[in-house]
Amino acid sequence: MPPSRRKNAAPEQGPAASASPMGKMGTIVPYVPGAGDTGVVIELDGSLVDEEKTDNLPALDRMGHTARVAAATFERDGYKHLIKAAEAVYSYPANGSRLSLPAQKMLNFMIHLAGSQNFANKLYRLPKKVVRGNHKGNERIFDALKEIYESSLVVIGPFRGRRSRAELRILSSYVRPEDEVEIDSADIHFQFTDAFLELQRSSQLWARLSGPAMVKVTSTYALKLYEIGMQRYQMDHPSLTLDIETLRKLLNVPEGAYKDFGILRTRTIDRAMVEVNQLAPFRVEMPEDKMKRRGRKIEEVTLDFHAKEEEEAAETFLERERNSAGRKTRRETGGTKAPAAIAQTRSLPEPPPPLPDADDAEALWAAARHALGQKQVPGPLLRDLSVVGIEETARGSRRLVLRAGHAATAETARRSHEATIRVVLSSLTSGTIAEVEFQSTRIGR
Repeated sequence: MPPSRRKNAAPEQGPAASASPMGKMGTIVPYVPGAGDTGVVIELDGSLVDEEKTDNLPALDRMGHTARVAAATFERDGYKHLIKAAEAVYSYPANGSRLSLPAQKMLNFMIHLAGSQNFANKLYRLPKKVVRGNHKGNERIFDALKEIYESSLVVIGPFRGRRSRAELRILSSYVRPEDEVEIDSADIHFQFTDAFLELQRSSQLWARLSGPAMVKVTSTYALKLYEIGMQRYQMDHPSLTLDIETLRKLLNVPEGAYKDFGILRTRTIDRAMVEVNQLAPFRVEMPEDKMKRRGRKIEEVTLDFHAKEEEEAAETFLERERNSAGRKTRRETGGTKAPAAIAQTRSLPEPPPPLPDADDAEALWAAARHALGQKQVPGPLLRDLSVVGIEETARGSRRLVLRAGHAATAETARRSHEATIRVVLSSLTSGTIAEVEFQSTRIGR
């Protein structure tokens, strides 16, 4: 494994903030083991591992560099910078599942908090304000926490002295208060599994993520690409060569989606690279001349990560400090506009952001259900509605498309509750999504 050129070599461990003891609890959810998964093994220098060549691997260091760096970083910076083990960066959800964008961001904060305690096996308390940002409600927080609890990660790297691939459950338990919507003081309480903590403790390489940059990322694909780049761009060999299937898994592309590489590239990879290049201290490229082809089929690609020059890095910092409104426009126009151009376009409406991923649409509907339950919309009706997706209308607006399990549900929702649902959706999305469509599973309805 090649050494890293990172300046943040493991400092001496300093005192770390202690996790607060639990107060009044809700329901503690127990750990349930999951099934195995073969996974894909990747060396941190980008090459695939020959699993027959596992001799002379380093013995497990029960307190690796990552744990020491995480403790020192938390003491110095709090949540301004987050430390994540390289093995966790190159992991992906098992069995073709996905973690939503809010869940992925929350998990990074949770891992960093555990790092402040050298990844000790204990119950942790994470303040809601750390993960909530400007969102004032608590609904999506606990939905994201449940996602993490129900997920397993395929993790790659040294494990108990051998180069391994393993499916690890992330959380052994978490607490979900009964009054989570009303009570703002009920922070997030969770405990990692032994295996997940041991992997973090033994790690020797890490990614140092910027908390302010990470929370501004708007897609699951861009977030994973950002994490990989932050782990690699200061290394001696910052390129990463991957076969297409491995790339799909690392970026959390839904299983079976975007099977054609051209569509995969335009819908996920290219968009993610543009967003990462706007917010990260590095630039990522996928050169055409480094693609491996068999006939017309692309079998392998190389991602190159290069640190930005001083002037471009300064502009990146300023972009992160700007309001998110208009960020997509600035990406498309190559940066900030001249004052004259700003004056000419000030009266024009900002173009809408990219359509949310399917998992984010699910999270939106989960939040809406909580809010609608407080507005006397019948629970059975809400439970009979499932998410199809978010789509643009002919007028350029956006709507949430819901499918009803019964034709009567769709008709009742349309006739009696559509106005209420539209108000709630508009409130949760700051007006971005203000329409709803009800479909029935019956053909012709």
